[in-house]
Amino acid sequence: MSSHKIQINDLFFWTLESDKPYIVHQGGTSSGKTYAILQYLISIASKKKDLTITVVGQDIPNLRVGAYRDAQNIIYNDPFFTQELTDHNKSNRVFTFSTGSKIEFNSYNDEIDARSGKRTHSFFNEANGIDYGIFEQISMRTTQQTIIDFNPSAAFWAHDKLQGREDVDWFVSTYRDNAFIQPTIRAKIESYEPTPDNIKAGTANQFRWMVYGMGQVGRLEGLVFPDFETVNEWPENYKWRVYGLDWGFTNDPTALVEIRYAHGALYWREHIYRKQLTNQSIGRIIKDLGITDNIVADSAEPKSIAELRNNGVWVVPAQKGKDSVMYGIQLLQDYPIKIHAQSKNIVEEFSSYTWAKDRSGSPTNKPVDNFNHAIDAGRYAVMARVKKKTLDISLV
Repeated sequence: MSSHKIQINDLFFWTLESDKPYIVHQGGTSSGKTYAILQYLISIASKKKDLTITVVGQDIPNLRVGAYRDAQNIIYNDPFFTQELTDHNKSNRVFTFSTGSKIEFNSYNDEIDARSGKRTHSFFNEANGIDYGIFEQISMRTTQQTIIDFNPSAAFWAHDKLQGREDVDWFVSTYRDNAFIQPTIRAKIESYEPTPDNIKAGTANQFRWMVYGMGQVGRLEGLVFPDFETVNEWPENYKWRVYGLDWGFTNDPTALVEIRYAHGALYWREHIYRKQLTNQSIGRIIKDLGITDNIVADSAEPKSIAELRNNGVWVVPAQKGKDSVMYGIQLLQDYPIKIHAQSKNIVEEFSSYTWAKDRSGSPTNKPVDNFNHAIDAGRYAVMARVKKKTLDISLV
């Protein structure tokens, strides 16, 4: 492209050498795909005239801490790119170069919002968190090249709409393709590999190794809920809504999930999935989210429930009993399950929650008690809603 040299990975050349109008980068964590794509886009913007490049994210906050921040690091840490940059509109997140080419960072609310404007190139960052309708509207208004990247925690519209097409280059990358990965991150990823040492140490995780290590779509055998879907829509019209709360602190996360029943399916979304949260912090987050009713919490911590209620949070204990876990699982299995694509922890749980095996390796009728914090929260909530039909216990 010129004598200008930058520190780059193979993924940069994969993108540079592709002559297809669509490029897909499916990659494990820290494979360097986003950084390499941005290096490619900044390179062509600084050397080719009058390009308009749109980088699309699922929302502005994600762009600011992700792709937009990476782009600033690439530009301002390279003397050539800095010299070629003529304007940086920080309010609108637009870089303009001496070539007249521009790179803009934006998100879109819906298909109608995405219909305005044309561009030569578009890049959909973390595309599994972006609605297909938005992708379709922008890509049809992209004249030269459309690029997407994602971590393959579950199959989504790219696998249905783009995989296998002759006009698409589909690249799969792993952390091993990133020559500049930090040793601590490499060690963390490799700790997931199901080797004897990792299994003994308790760090092995087959789902995480498939997705984050090998860059493959994660769907294990023996899943309790094998047919769940990831979706980008969140139904505004629904028959009922309920929240589930599972307690955690040191080793386990506190999980607060929202479930909406619409179109014959259960739509799941996470609101809290964090460790080290006190009850006071949980209550404050719930109030900040504007949640005022229909929270069903694990009854194993009556003191925590009492503290939230005394703090003005509407919450009731889950009703447990003999075989309540299996009853709740069977109840959830009666519905199609659709998980919002931004709820990555719920997706990971559903992708990892498997039936236990007996000594012969055959599956049992009991689930492994792991990867189930959000699932348990949802189970409490749906059981309470379906059993009682309405949650009419008043806050005291």
